[in-house]
Amino acid sequence: MKFKLVLLICVVAVSLTAQQHDTVSLSSFIDQAINANFKLKASRSSVKAAEARVGQATMWQAPQVAVSLMDNPITSLYPLNGMEREYSITQMIPFPGKNSSSENAAKANVAFTENVYGAEERATITEVKKQYVMIYSAQRRIEVNASNQDLLKQMIASVRSKYSVGLATQADILRLEIELSKLENQRANLEHDVRVPEAMLNSLRALDPATPIGRVPEIVLSSYTLDKDELITLAVQQRKELSAMKNEVVMNTAELTMVQRERYPDLMVGGLYKERMGMPDSWELMLGISIPIAPWVSGKISGKIEEQEYKLQRSEALVSDMETMVRFEVIDSWTKAKAHWEQAERYRTSIIPNAQQTLESLLSAYQTGKMDFLSLIDSFRMLQMYKMEYYMEVSDYLMHRYNLEKATGVEFETNF
Repeated sequence: MKFKLVLLICVVAVSLTAQQHDTVSLSSFIDQAINANFKLKASRSSVKAAEARVGQATMWQAPQVAVSLMDNPITSLYPLNGMEREYSITQMIPFPGKNSSSENAAKANVAFTENVYGAEERATITEVKKQYVMIYSAQRRIEVNASNQDLLKQMIASVRSKYSVGLATQADILRLEIELSKLENQRANLEHDVRVPEAMLNSLRALDPATPIGRVPEIVLSSYTLDKDELITLAVQQRKELSAMKNEVVMNTAELTMVQRERYPDLMVGGLYKERMGMPDSWELMLGISIPIAPWVSGKISGKIEEQEYKLQRSEALVSDMETMVRFEVIDSWTKAKAHWEQAERYRTSIIPNAQQTLESLLSAYQTGKMDFLSLIDSFRMLQMYKMEYYMEVSDYLMHRYNLEKATGVEFETNF
């Protein structure tokens, strides 16, 4: 008895382990895509590059060092025969505030690239989820197809037995065999429907497109309790694309300040050491400033300021436009998700159970000769169609739900 109990426990454990290996995890796919996706890797490098510019923004220009060999005899080609040599070094010092404006622009650019990366990461996660759901839908429709084929084979066997005693016709058997052939053709199309999202999901994870993917666990839809107005508020606050545009406004504002300060002069500081043959060495101190108000320079600066002002106006207008689009996307995705959720629930709770009960009733009636064969076939077709449509509605609902996550910039609970 104890041996049988231990054996039973082992069998159950092996069965559960096999089921775990047969199924796949959406969260693991998302983690793999975030870590391995080449586009996200490139975007992370862009963030690092932007961060590296912040330190550069406060740096001065390189100093200039010069050596002058003067008073060389015309008869000599040797440059050190001259009577005088000068060694100088000069450094341009930017007007106070110029480097800080450049630093502010660089920091805003970092925030901008981080938001761009966040938007690309959200888009990648959304795409992973969509492909996952497409695989789920195709797999379940394949299972429905297989179940329908089994049921049809049982019906064929039943009709054959009725035919053998003269209670059914050869035409009835042929009709069922035609339906079976149609299901086999459908199975080939469904296999294609599952291979395409598998290849896409593998590509998002930087894997060979032919890498096999196990069975997606069952998805049970929960109640649709998402509040549209709350989602709109969240979207305006947390949508990465919108945050990126707002940081672009900050960046353009800092760049405008930086360009405006080009009207202020920079200071030049330098020193010179002079060697003269037959005379004592001497040194000199040099001070100078740039003249940005010169006519041939002032117009260029004015043009830069005007250009940057238009860039700032453009970025501000794009923020307003993006806020409008975000609100629309949330409402659109929320409405579509709700509609498909309601349709899926009707299929699950009413349409499919009633169609299943109708088929079973007609099958019993046909076996007793109280129902014609064509009604039975029609009922079978309707049940098959409703089951297929249910999984397509589930897929459509989750697709729009994930679009809603992307539009909002917030990931919802995982219990569907």
